Amino acid sequence: MANFNAAIPRTLAREGGAKFTDTPGDAGGATKYGISQRAYPNEDIRNLTEVRAREIYKRDYWDRVRGDDIESQAIAEQIFDTAVNMGVRTAARLAQVTLGIDPADGIIGARSLRTINAADEAMFVAEFTIAKIARYAAICNKDRSQSKFLLGWINRALGGAA
Repeated sequence: MANFNAAIPRTLAREGGAKFTDTPGDAGGATKYGISQRAYPNEDIRNLTEVRAREIYKRDYWDRVRGDDIESQAIAEQIFDTAVNMGVRTAARLAQVTLGIDPADGIIGARSLRTINAADEAMFVAEFTIAKIARYAAICNKDRSQSKFLLGWINRALGGAA
């Protein structure tokens, strides 16, 4: 089974680590460890600790995508990191679409979990990476102001495939 403690260092690094940012045009607003003020309005983002960020990631992302129940560490990390970046339902939906699960409802239930655990790891990672890039392109096509983030998003998707 996949392990949260093995997955979280890479996601924290991709999310900028302890660096506090408040980038104009970033819909999330103030962010640290990838935890945004918009998503967590009651958190003190500027003073957020790594321990607290890990607690949030475990509870609100890893557990919701059922990371502990996914057999492949690589697949669990892909879905988890995408949940952090795009949201849990979007990550779950992309995984379901990648695996041909219909309906793609954005909830990893027993059926989705069985399909995920039966997937070929390398094929899933490759196809899931393409699905993520397509999602990023769709975001930019819908809202051109987000295009400034596209290269970073693509780099993240491709880096996650390695």
